[in-house]
Amino acid sequence: MNDAPLTDTSRRPRGPLLLAFGLVSLAPSPVFLLGLAAWIMGSNDLKAMAAGKMDRGGERLTRYGKILGIVGVAVNLLWVSKKILIDGVGAVGRLGGPQ
Repeated sequence: MNDAPLTDTSRRPRGPLLLAFGLVSLAPSPVFLLGLAAWIMGSNDLKAMAAGKMDRGGERLTRYGKILGIVGVAVNLLWVSKKILIDGVGAVGRLGGPQ
């Protein structure tokens, strides 16, 4: 019998999907969760490619999708922080300020 370890190099990378998730996550809205998904899934796929468990054919798109996911999450965190700190504090100041 064959005692070689089973590796599934036929698993297709999800590079195009991760790239799409990363691009969509750049919009300032709740779709930043797709960026988080691209970040996590991309990391897992790149680890599987490095271990030889996944086809390396889509490594470049996977890497770009992961990077765009990270950027999308960062942009959205900055956008939310701006909304809370600047717009929120300004709105509170207008509501309770002297007349």
